[in-house]
Amino acid sequence: MTGTRVVIAVVGALVLGVTACSGSDPEPRVAPPSSTSTSPTTSPSPSAPTMPAAARGTDAASAEAFVRFYWEMVNYAQATGDVAGLRLLGDKCIGCDAAIKFIQSSYEGGGRIIGGVGRPAKFQTVFVTEQGKRWASTEYRVKTTSQRVDRPGEHHDQTYPGGLTDVRMYLEPTNGAWLVRSLVTL
Repeated sequence: MTGTRVVIAVVGALVLGVTACSGSDPEPRVAPPSSTSTSPTTSPSPSAPTMPAAARGTDAASAEAFVRFYWEMVNYAQATGDVAGLRLLGDKCIGCDAAIKFIQSSYEGGGRIIGGVGRPAKFQTVFVTEQGKRWASTEYRVKTTSQRVDRPGEHHDQTYPGGLTDVRMYLEPTNGAWLVRSLVTL
């Protein structure tokens, strides 16, 4: 189970349905200089994703594009520890908050997350009326890569294999776009 799947599993345990959700940079780790290397190599820092135009709207295609964007933000947050953008995509969503808390705790004291990239696919979107609005209920499968949570100190790391997880998100239409109100495993 990947860390992403662990977050989703925690969400599943915390959230029993839609009603439950209604309502620091890591220190760089540098290897000791080697006698054969003349200068350290660095990889470019990832840039925060921006919401695509396709994710704006209130139809099934825009809901699914939003879910893809949400997972781009999860992947970015896991790679960098920067959860600011991810935090803006959900409101009163226990699953979203659990994911953010997992990422933040993983980066505390210089930890980091390696891998665990999630890619959603196989979407099925239907609409429900909640609070006088047409909300999207989007079910999909997330495929995740293997992941290592590298925590400071010895014997604290966690490793998870890649895998598949079925997920449901309830999305509230807000200002011509979407806001996650629930994230649960199926």
